[in-house]
Amino acid sequence: MRHIFYTLSLGVMVALSFNNVEADSEMAYIPAGEFLMGSPDEAGKSNEHPQHKVYLDAFFIDRYEVTFKEFEEYLDVSPEQHPTITGWYDRKARPDMLNKPVFGLRWERCKKYCEWKQKRLPTEAEWERTAKGIENRAYPWGNEPPSDHRANYGNCCFIQRGMVLSQVGDFDQGKTPDMVFDLGGNVAEWVYDWYDKKYYTKSPYKNPKGPDKGKHHVIRGGAWNSLPVYLRSSSRYGDSDAKDYYGIGCRCAKSAD
Repeated sequence: MRHIFYTLSLGVMVALSFNNVEADSEMAYIPAGEFLMGSPDEAGKSNEHPQHKVYLDAFFIDRYEVTFKEFEEYLDVSPEQHPTITGWYDRKARPDMLNKPVFGLRWERCKKYCEWKQKRLPTEAEWERTAKGIENRAYPWGNEPPSDHRANYGNCCFIQRGMVLSQVGDFDQGKTPDMVFDLGGNVAEWVYDWYDKKYYTKSPYKNPKGPDKGKHHVIRGGAWNSLPVYLRSSSRYGDSDAKDYYGIGCRCAKSAD
């Protein structure tokens, strides 16, 4: 069944249920509706143009990026899978990495992980709707520029065996109004869509899922080593799916129907 979450004065999360879809307090419910995707002509990068209206059906999205602890659980039942590029003792996450976002995941591995969780990768439009809201926020938290209180970004130049990462949810001032954390900073995230820098010129109005094919998939959100421009809600780029990146992880979503 579907849920909307309300926080009571005592800090208890309560779920109201409807429509035969189940979610838990680790997922945020995003209602169906329209929002403005992309950036106006006088702002943003050329691949964010033209700004256009998009309608999305309701969906759920993880409040936090996939952690080492969660990926370790996946490895425990998936002997054919292997740990990522650093942060592990054999197939077990280092204790100091358990609640940090797992990184070094190729697109296909993120997709398989989400499917194992009976979820899926969010579409690019769903990711941007979560970050931007219907208020058209410049950044996931609002219109104020990035700061060290809102995100983990702008660090140079090495992953330091994962020590440069923050625990998921550490940046309370960087969360969205729907309580989704780290959409800007920590690690960037793979989404479902193939990347096309001109896709917005032909994107459908309802539930766009990207081109039918492409060379790379879309990456969203900034990482621990990103410049502030990559933390913007509308910022988008694509890169090779075949590489293990030190700054890319994922979060999962699922439809609310």
